[in-house]
Amino acid sequence: MGAQAYAYNTYSVAARIMAGGKIGPEASLNKIFWSELDRSLHRAAMQLLGAAAELKHMGDGSINQWLEGYMFSLSGPIYAGSNEVQRNITAERLLGLPRVGAG
Repeated sequence: MGAQAYAYNTYSVAARIMAGGKIGPEASLNKIFWSELDRSLHRAAMQLLGAAAELKHMGDGSINQWLEGYMFSLSGPIYAGSNEVQRNITAERLLGLPRVGAG
């Protein structure tokens, strides 16, 4: 379901840009969708690989790309603006909710 939501939102943003529009706060949703999907996909791959997932090199001597990808995916919710910040942008600018801590 996360992959589908990410795809639909990406299509929406791309269509807006192709029609001459600009990227708006909905880009925050893309960032959240992607970083969480990326982490989930790599976590699933690591589970499928079992104990071998934690080895830097595979049996044939090649670099374990799944381990590299998994470690990088852990930074996804932080780089390019933390997911918490992106959620605040979504709440305020897309949903019209008041700022957190506003008084």
